[in-house]
Amino acid sequence: MTSSKCEAEIRPFNGRPTVFIDGEPHPLPGFNPNPRGTDRIFERAADYFFQHKLGVYIIHAPIDPFWQGDDIYDTPQGYDPQYFGVDESAEYALAGDPDAYLMVRFTPSPPTSWKALHLNEYALTEAVTTPGSPSLASDLFWEAMARVSTTIVQYCESRPWADRLMGYTNFHVTEGTHMPVDLGWLYDHNPVMVTRWRTFLQAKYHTEEALQKAYGDEALTFDTMQVPRDPLRGAVPDVTNMLYWQPAQQNQGLRDYLELQRDLWHKRFRQICAAMEDGVDRRVVFLYDALKQTQQGWNLGAFFHEKISWSPAYAEVMAGSGHISVAPLLDTPGCDGLMTPLDYQARGIGGVCEAEGIADSVVLRGKYYFAEMDQRTVPLGEIDYGTPRNDREFAALTWRNFATAWTRGFNAYLFDIGGGFYDTDARHDIIGRQIEMIKDSLHWPHENMPGIAMIIDDTAVLETNGSGNFLNEAVMWEQKMGIARCGVPFRIYLFDDLLLDDFPDHRVYYFPNLFRVDEERLEVLKNKVFRDGHVVVWGPGSGISDGQQISTASATALTGFEFDLMPVNTQRRIVLTNFDHSITQDLDPAAIIGGPLAYGPILFPTDGLDLGMAWTKWQCNQVGLAVKTFGKGAAGDQDGKVIQGEGDYAAVFTTAVPLPADLWRGISRYAGAHVYCDDNEVVLADNSLVAMHSMKSGTKRLALPGNHKVTDLITGESFADVTDLITFELNAPETRVFLLEAPES
Repeated sequence: MTSSKCEAEIRPFNGRPTVFIDGEPHPLPGFNPNPRGTDRIFERAADYFFQHKLGVYIIHAPIDPFWQGDDIYDTPQGYDPQYFGVDESAEYALAGDPDAYLMVRFTPSPPTSWKALHLNEYALTEAVTTPGSPSLASDLFWEAMARVSTTIVQYCESRPWADRLMGYTNFHVTEGTHMPVDLGWLYDHNPVMVTRWRTFLQAKYHTEEALQKAYGDEALTFDTMQVPRDPLRGAVPDVTNMLYWQPAQQNQGLRDYLELQRDLWHKRFRQICAAMEDGVDRRVVFLYDALKQTQQGWNLGAFFHEKISWSPAYAEVMAGSGHISVAPLLDTPGCDGLMTPLDYQARGIGGVCEAEGIADSVVLRGKYYFAEMDQRTVPLGEIDYGTPRNDREFAALTWRNFATAWTRGFNAYLFDIGGGFYDTDARHDIIGRQIEMIKDSLHWPHENMPGIAMIIDDTAVLETNGSGNFLNEAVMWEQKMGIARCGVPFRIYLFDDLLLDDFPDHRVYYFPNLFRVDEERLEVLKNKVFRDGHVVVWGPGSGISDGQQISTASATALTGFEFDLMPVNTQRRIVLTNFDHSITQDLDPAAIIGGPLAYGPILFPTDGLDLGMAWTKWQCNQVGLAVKTFGKGAAGDQDGKVIQGEGDYAAVFTTAVPLPADLWRGISRYAGAHVYCDDNEVVLADNSLVAMHSMKSGTKRLALPGNHKVTDLITGESFADVTDLITFELNAPETRVFLLEAPES
């Protein structure tokens, strides 16, 4: 080992944010072994990976040896004998793979000894329970968490293996989400939160008269304001009749409380970033498990806990955890990016790979996204999240996951939480080729192909009753069921990303939850979206609020459509009635859009061209799907013969979600996007790669945007010297990945 420590930072390279170590770019193929020492779990797994000569091993630093009660120790005070300590892990990894680097990860949850002393610092539900997490208002806890974070970093920096240590990742408490909200408890009634609540209200409203006006209650005072109780936990008839979109005076308590959680979470995130930075005197990479805006609508508790049923009305987890207006946090000093798991929902065979964190925004902002591929091959206890049943499925899933990362401009590493996930020669034959390709990926130019951009507003819940049900349909399931299978590449961004000068051009812009409209937002949309023949897809509640009132006027100001409004919660389905338009001409007449989820008020477009009728409360002859042109309209209508600019676009308004893949493909063609595949397959693409994941065997076709030299990336065999069409036989379940290069002259 050398005596000097490495220096690591994030810089652009070949179009993607890349880790540079001592001035050299590194692709960082990585593995995170389970830290358990029983039955040689750690050693056995690491031994299999040593043959591949990895770029980085992610190792764990357990918390309890550094934090006991109120004491935080500079050196660990003994380890659980069932687990490898951070020193033992580092030494074993470097002994087997001495040219690799290390990252240290830790989750600074409070030890039971601290909880026993400070139960009064934990979130307190309205049922007077404390479900597992300290209050976001607890300065005592977050200061201790910051101190232990600094201490662990300082300890690791002092070790003889620190010269190979290129970064750290802090997984926060419960990976950036607030556990009580995961379990359905939005409001924290701990006295420390009540005090913070009253201080927040006084700072916001200044006078009690202003407070009383906002809440419509002349009896309110700052000194007596209590944290609200959650109406979503009320009687079924009351929740049933509670409209999803709400004017400010009806949900002011929710708005204010979520804004307080936002302020607290932003403070805590910056506090931890600063604490991590305080532990080093050199450049290293700091990553965090948080900012999971792609997961809006996540019913986390119902998904992960086998005894919790899906709720007809549950608090939206990300907003309830303070994850609102998070874009500025990505530029926090001490934050170089995110390290989160890949989404567990629908990620098994035949499904899709999507990041939990807002990966496309991270990449766009020049930060690093390192995806944790917990692609378990055996159930962990009784829990099984998309486990492959054999090696063919393992290959199909992992190639799909890596192809997702490569085409989206980020990196992914293999993670083993249970032990034994990858410990066979057959799996390492597959992994070995994948590691080779991760190393090669450093040299593939990365550029997004203009396709579909899903634009998420992470302040949207402020205009609602606070539930996550609609967002689960319109954001999470739209990614997995419709957009991901239409044969056109897609990306997911924050609305605030549109403010960036280098925001990439796309052909279709989908706004699932842009509920609030104001002049500032309209100006952004006019500059970036309402132009150049784009097609805008408006979700059911687009523009329904001006921040104070619910009305058709604000919806018209945003979307350009005129509307009727029905002030009820109702199920929504759309039957297609017009197949003459290019958007719908290839759709099956049995393609019914929507589902049984009831929400409202409902907006019916009353102008534009009708494409489908709404099946809602009754057969009311209202339009459910409409398209409208502005200026010179959509690019797909012009065949490249008309120069389009500002004000030239088309818009589609839908009263129901999710939209089927065939409809997304029709919209994309109408917008002038390149369609890689006409079948409803999972297709991934950037300018250097195209991939398909499928459960249906047969002859497949991928149309390319121009002529390319094509290589089968998995086999390494040349496919064609020059072609604009890849035709191949797929033996399901399988993922095929092709490298695209300029043809040789």
